[in-house]
Amino acid sequence: MVTITLEIPDELASQFDTEEDIRRTVYEDFVIEQRQSGALSLGEAAKLLNITYTEFFHLLGQKGLSFINATADELDQSYQRFTRIMESTRP
Repeated sequence: MVTITLEIPDELASQFDTEEDIRRTVYEDFVIEQRQSGALSLGEAAKLLNITYTEFFHLLGQKGLSFINATADELDQSYQRFTRIMESTRP
């Protein structure tokens, strides 16, 4: 694992109770960014943070982010495919 040292201004650092809180927040944000960019799956991100899949959903919600990592077009295309499949399997 790579170790990185960051300099954080005192006025920002003072918003946290401990240095560990700062480390955790920076690491969470890094993992979330990797998830949002598509480099990690939801499960991989949760595992890296040592939390459950459900806890990861809650964390994203707390940060105002969606667990859906797709554009509106991609979602629409997926819905169209799903609709075609469902219609083709009707009796």
